Amino acid sequence: MNSASLSDKEGKCKSFNEPSKCPDSACKQDLLAYLQRIALYCHQLNICSKVKAEVQNLGGELIVSGLDSATSLIQAAKNLMNAVVLTVKASYVASTKYQKVYGTAAVNSPVVSWRMKAPEKKPLVKREKPEECQTRVRRGSQKKHISPVQALSEFKAMDSF
Repeated sequence: MNSASLSDKEGKCKSFNEPSKCPDSACKQDLLAYLQRIALYCHQLNICSKVKAEVQNLGGELIVSGLDSATSLIQAAKNLMNAVVLTVKASYVASTKYQKVYGTAAVNSPVVSWRMKAPEKKPLVKREKPEECQTRVRRGSQKKHISPVQALSEFKAMDSF
């Protein structure tokens, strides 16, 4: 994503008018605050993307002079993603917490339809592979006992070198 498209997304984010439809003022304030965070982090990411790291070769050693700019770019991207996640969570809460009122009857028809992804199915019992059943694992404390004479003979053989 280049900086021009990031600026376009930022402009669309500012013109987003859904928080004004929220009946609860606390949810509305949360959504507006998260949208402001997104705009801030978009701007920060845009600025960080223009600063480039320089790698210099001095005396056979590579020296990175802009490592802080790369780190700040990664941090700005993380901050932006966290702000987006928080905005989606707040949107979910705001859209499922209240019912819309049409005339005198309350109709439960949210603006956004949320569908949760079904969890991945996992087996209840882990099946072992046949080759794993045949191999035998020994504990470190159950090593074969080596006679002291045999252990000393190994050291004597090393001394002769």
